[in-house]
Amino acid sequence: MDQAVIDKMNDILRHEWTGVAQYSQAGFVVTGLMREVYADMFLDSAKESFGHAKKIGEKISALGGVPTVERNPVKQSTDLVELLEIGLEFESKAVALYTEVLKMVDGKNRPLVILLEDILLEEQEGVDHLSLILKDHAGSSVSSKSTSKVG
Repeated sequence: MDQAVIDKMNDILRHEWTGVAQYSQAGFVVTGLMREVYADMFLDSAKESFGHAKKIGEKISALGGVPTVERNPVKQSTDLVELLEIGLEFESKAVALYTEVLKMVDGKNRPLVILLEDILLEEQEGVDHLSLILKDHAGSSVSSKSTSKVG
């Protein structure tokens, strides 16, 4: 396989390793009334990133490359909305990376295309999910301001 494809797949692998650390850390630090929901969501996302890393790393090896063990810097916060925004940015970047490598391999390796498309679909679902959560977040029940009246 073309070295440029292996290099791009290592970029993806580096991104997925980042997701494992970033989403795990988010799951550890989230607090408040919605902790149970969001901690589980972030930790599930970390597991998903690990699953993607495993598939991509194995494919890099199968194509004759050496899978990277490096990751990108982890973005940190303890603010729930910011953690969700960081997650949306992460998922959007993943969509872009998978789209780039798909353009490189389209018509050259159908099984690889299918693998990448399957993961791309999951990444896009992550973008959609986080976009819906963040939509109009200022007026949601996640807000720290109360709108109820007593009396």
